[in-house]
Amino acid sequence: MSRLVAVLGSTGSIGCQALQVIENSPELTLHSIVCGSAKEELKKQSDRYFPAYAACANSGEENDILTRAMDGADIVLNAIVGSAGLKASLLAQEMDLPLALANKESLVVGSDLLQKHLTSGLVIPVDSEHSTIFRCLQGEARKIRRITLTASGGSLRDTPKHLIYNAPPEMVLVHPTWEMGGRITVDSASMVNKAFEVMEARALFPGIPVDVIIHRSSIVHSLIESADGAWKALLGLPDMKIPIAWALLYPRLPACALAKENPLDWGDISFQSMERKRYPAFYSVLAAGNMGGTSPTVANAADEIAIEAFLQRKLPFGAIAIVIDEVVNATQTEPVEDFEHILHVDFTARKNARKAVNRLCSQ
Repeated sequence: MSRLVAVLGSTGSIGCQALQVIENSPELTLHSIVCGSAKEELKKQSDRYFPAYAACANSGEENDILTRAMDGADIVLNAIVGSAGLKASLLAQEMDLPLALANKESLVVGSDLLQKHLTSGLVIPVDSEHSTIFRCLQGEARKIRRITLTASGGSLRDTPKHLIYNAPPEMVLVHPTWEMGGRITVDSASMVNKAFEVMEARALFPGIPVDVIIHRSSIVHSLIESADGAWKALLGLPDMKIPIAWALLYPRLPACALAKENPLDWGDISFQSMERKRYPAFYSVLAAGNMGGTSPTVANAADEIAIEAFLQRKLPFGAIAIVIDEVVNATQTEPVEDFEHILHVDFTARKNARKAVNRLCSQ
């Protein structure tokens, strides 16, 4: 029987690729699509893929729209950006629906609220690194010593360290591997995105230590080390359709090849350690993750405000880490109570981050 898929965030990069995966998979059927505000693109998708339900979620009736989109679905692909994605994940948990997760906030700031779904095994990661770990752990009876996430190193990986602090947006926004949006490309340059991925990995695979190494060619999509010293990894050219298909079909396997390539095309496979002086913001956000509770929410909000100021040329690139440190260290860590509590912490952190940005800009 074909699996009915609700695609939330259908007009974004992950959502668009998910629609292509569904179209080419006889085991999958598109049930519904939801976007934020891209009405014209949503109309084009609706005309091409014929979902049973399509809607923009910015009409003020977000909960009703998400509920209608998920009602009758067999699995939910959550590719919504931001805190609205956490709301969608919580709703999927409430409706007891498997969740193919591509929303960062759900695990970075909301993992405490998703414990029921996480412990039930109903959260299947879509992010390439976490999808790799998920697959490598399947059927693995040996004790796992550690998880190692790979990172491209971002756009500033070869920039002399003394030039990084004042690196301009046009330099930072040129990612060596992926074409992504502004914030995620900046987060890749600072490695903040990888610190968030460490938090996600801890939520998805509790009890296993997680570290990060630089892997420039993005061929090895993370690794696990077992207690006997053996390593397992997933290799291949970057292609998000593979982890999307795996998540949507799990525990089934894709019926046809999603990619065809030759290992001779992979080139050099090498690794480097993370340099603290090159990526200070990574360690700032990682420290917030170690604090737990509401601290990741604070770090996420401060990072977003600092990046906004950087892209507007108000703040130097190197000051992003300073803003994160200042706001996190000035905010008391609290246990996460509920979704409204997260929103309150997020609002306060953004306000404090703007104050920190204004202070740094005036110096």
